[in-house]
Amino acid sequence: MIRARHLGMAGRYLAHRFRELHPYDVEINLINACNLKCAYCRCPEVRIDLLDTRQWLDIIAGLGRLGALRVRFQGGEPTLRKDFRELTAAVQDAGAACGVTTNGTMIAERADLLDHLDEVVVSLDSARPEAHDRLRGAGSHAKAVRAIERSRAAGRRTFVTAVITRVNLDQLEELVDWCEARELRVHCQPVIFGHQYFDEGARAVALSEEEQRAVHLRLAQWKKQGRRLLFTAEAYAQVAGWGDHDVLSTPWDGTSPSPCMAGKYHVHFEANGDVHPCVLHKATLVPKNAVRDGLEEALRHVQQHDCGDCFTACLVERKLVFGLRPAAVLEALRRD
Repeated sequence: MIRARHLGMAGRYLAHRFRELHPYDVEINLINACNLKCAYCRCPEVRIDLLDTRQWLDIIAGLGRLGALRVRFQGGEPTLRKDFRELTAAVQDAGAACGVTTNGTMIAERADLLDHLDEVVVSLDSARPEAHDRLRGAGSHAKAVRAIERSRAAGRRTFVTAVITRVNLDQLEELVDWCEARELRVHCQPVIFGHQYFDEGARAVALSEEEQRAVHLRLAQWKKQGRRLLFTAEAYAQVAGWGDHDVLSTPWDGTSPSPCMAGKYHVHFEANGDVHPCVLHKATLVPKNAVRDGLEEALRHVQQHDCGDCFTACLVERKLVFGLRPAAVLEALRRD
């Protein structure tokens, strides 16, 4: 289980742990544009200025100096950028693991996009082509599967993420079975709303509060049974216990620094270089920009946010990992 890269990451973690800035886990919305139009997503409609290649290269080099362990590109569809391979190579050169969350359409056509990636997360909403294509677009299922096959053949750590709606709720276990047959770990996230990137016009496919709770309880139980889910049973159980899943996050009281790991161990970059605690935060801070204000100043500023807690499993799992909860740390090692 313990490999050379784990030891390297542990050394990097310890070297930066007690410094002022240690953005270990970095998420970059590289581009909002996308070549698909998923039923529940309005990301392509959100207009934003894009940083150029040189600006991203400078940011990536700075993140490397500050001890970043992993940088993951997302969008939109990040592989649409012509400089995608150059930016992924820069992440690896900076000493961090490089990942992407993708719909798989470009990777299905261009295996070279995998050249400088360590991990690939492919969006696949159903094992059934007709259900996935209904949500994401005709022919997208076949391309996602092709991308998964290419990523695995190239030896990349490959995962599946699925958005669960009324269209595919009854296919949840079928998708987990499909992933397990291919030795893939999968995360199943009920569709959420209440953020600029989520299309409120798709509320008809949303799960009820009871259905969301039931999904997460089922995921927690399956994880305890050893099924190949991406996160810990504790994370899924915490999500199931969230009071109202229409409330994405809750504020901190402001009497002391927020206990949330976001902004400290995990940071989120928008495509224009603005630095946020995470993609779903409800913090009141006005973000600073890594180019205009400088990377270190933007990272220093985002540590002072007033967002307190949230419920999505991916963020809950990060809290558990950076809180050094044994089960979450072990799960992170298994994923790697």
